[in-house]
Amino acid sequence: MKVVINGRGRQPRRPVVGLALSGGGLRGAAHIGVLRALEANAIPIDMVAGTSAGAIVAALYACGHTPAAMQKILEGLNLKELVDFKLPIGDLFKYGCQWLFSGKLRFWSALPSGLIQGKKIEECFTRWWQNRTVRQTRIPLAITAVDLHSGDTVFFSTPIPGRRDILNARYYHNALITDAVRASISIPGVFYPKKYRGMMLVDGAIKNNLPTDILHHMGAEVIIAVDLGYSGQPNYAIKSVSDILMQCIDIMGREVTLYKAEQYASIIIRPPVKDLTVTNTKQFAQCIALGEQAMVEHISELRALLN
Repeated sequence: MKVVINGRGRQPRRPVVGLALSGGGLRGAAHIGVLRALEANAIPIDMVAGTSAGAIVAALYACGHTPAAMQKILEGLNLKELVDFKLPIGDLFKYGCQWLFSGKLRFWSALPSGLIQGKKIEECFTRWWQNRTVRQTRIPLAITAVDLHSGDTVFFSTPIPGRRDILNARYYHNALITDAVRASISIPGVFYPKKYRGMMLVDGAIKNNLPTDILHHMGAEVIIAVDLGYSGQPNYAIKSVSDILMQCIDIMGREVTLYKAEQYASIIIRPPVKDLTVTNTKQFAQCIALGEQAMVEHISELRALLN
């Protein structure tokens, strides 16, 4: 137990606890199970950071949503209504003609910057967070994205006095939570990048899928990291361009996590959800249960760290 000294002597103080939530697509529902286990065991969370799917859960939690409330939100979602594809047959023909008559050698150069425009999901986020900014949260919040123009990591974060900066990173403290999360979920080639202050922002998983470093620099002393990323298991189901792209992103994310994220994590939770195929909201309950079970198995270890 840490101690602080005041005018009346030495008094015990518990460590500042941070929670880092990784990307993981729809499997990100497992983060809710982790939070449910932490809540049930009275483990305090003082600050939270998230990437991609983890950014959604982190932002909801930082704004005061309980795990039960988050599960209710998920169960009420209609995933098909959140997808606005931007490549109908007519557009595909148009882009094909552009490629054919432009003299360019690559068909891909004639395609748009993503398959999903992202306006519908952004409207959903606006309903959740209204005009709330990353300053206006119950506990400090950090959300990661990457600027394609500069290659810099972008942190949308609650300002904290004494915070130390990370190299090759930019910080924005007045951004709408909706904009920050929309940027963080922008999987390259799937979602249109989020344009923000002259930047072209994509999924933070490109450089920082498990954002333990920002929590460390914000002052967290015990960092719980929940990793839903690629764990190195063989993948023999790669058949399409999108499969190749996603596998490449997974591999890069794993290398970054092994190199950077783990050095700041006090404890890493890896719910066994990677092989779970989530195709509808009914499977969210299974993800949540797996996340909760994985966290429960590490509660005693976590209590030892806090004491």
